[in-house]
Amino acid sequence: MSLPPADFNQKRWNRTLIRGYWVVFGLTLGLELLYMFFVTELSRSEFLFNYLLLPSLLMAVVVVSAEACVKFMTSKYHDYMLITASALLTVIVTAIHTSLEYLLFFLFFPIMISIFYFQIKKLTFAVVISFATLYILYIFNPEIHERFSLVGLLSTTTLLGAYSAIAFGVLARGREALQHLRSSYESNQELLVRNILMDKLAKTDALTDTYNHMAYHEFVEKLVEQAEKGLLELTIAVMDIDNFKKINDSYGHRAGDAVLRDVAATASSKVGPNDFVARYGGEEFVILFTELDYDRAFNQAELIRQAIADTTHESINGQAITVSVGVNRYISGMGKERFFQGADAALYEAKHTGKNRTVAAEAMREQSLASAIDGL
Repeated sequence: MSLPPADFNQKRWNRTLIRGYWVVFGLTLGLELLYMFFVTELSRSEFLFNYLLLPSLLMAVVVVSAEACVKFMTSKYHDYMLITASALLTVIVTAIHTSLEYLLFFLFFPIMISIFYFQIKKLTFAVVISFATLYILYIFNPEIHERFSLVGLLSTTTLLGAYSAIAFGVLARGREALQHLRSSYESNQELLVRNILMDKLAKTDALTDTYNHMAYHEFVEKLVEQAEKGLLELTIAVMDIDNFKKINDSYGHRAGDAVLRDVAATASSKVGPNDFVARYGGEEFVILFTELDYDRAFNQAELIRQAIADTTHESINGQAITVSVGVNRYISGMGKERFFQGADAALYEAKHTGKNRTVAAEAMREQSLASAIDGL
């Protein structure tokens, strides 16, 4: 994974720049009004047309045109059109205020705009257009030509060049910082992925690709907390392969491992995405049902037992194996130890009453209660 490119969210930034142009338009209009009322010695009509209405109209045309370009032209040219628009605003404002201070400030305007895009080619375009603007104004604007000597023009050129060099330096430093950030980001992502993989390996049984004993205890703790809060119905099924020692003795441990993998695959294929299958140890597995009520969870455990009994295994010459299952529902206040012990006791009952069956701990509790009542 990597950071997004420097020109991400281009539309949002272009929209921000256009709003900025409207702000410049509004500030210029406001300043000209103040100048008309409190500073100028020109007549109101002359000032109103030459310094207020005409420039404001031209600036409005430039900004509206920029809006239209961004809306209707291909996005490839949006940035260049906005930089060009800033240069046109520079020409309009500078044509009104021809002093050196105003000229330097507004000539640098396209360069400042180009820095937003964080691309050398766009900054280069802005620098070229700024220098072109300077010389066009000097050649075609009589007031500027009259006010600035050749030395003044060279001085302005030098200052603009110095500011441009600073802009290139700022951009180069920013890109360097971005590259460093990108490298750090990618390194952190790689480290995160490695940590996730290591965590998964630490919680996964290598043979059966189910969760392991440690992961079971970690997850059951959290699930019991949720069950205590009434946020889910929790049921546990403890499942043990019948006569597994005989399989290892008759066919070898490699065949036994293959049977374990098959049993795990069958169980995993018949649970929900939020249910939990773990190899508890040896030939014993634990299933935590979190998406089913107790009756449906018991039926699902029985379906898994039946599916395993119906499956043949090449590793033991096409024979089938069976499992015994004990099921227990979580009752508030039970705690994780009693929760597991109830299912384990039901598994013990299944083993000692014929194997290849599913026994509910709740049924055993009811039978025990009935026996106690009869004894009274």
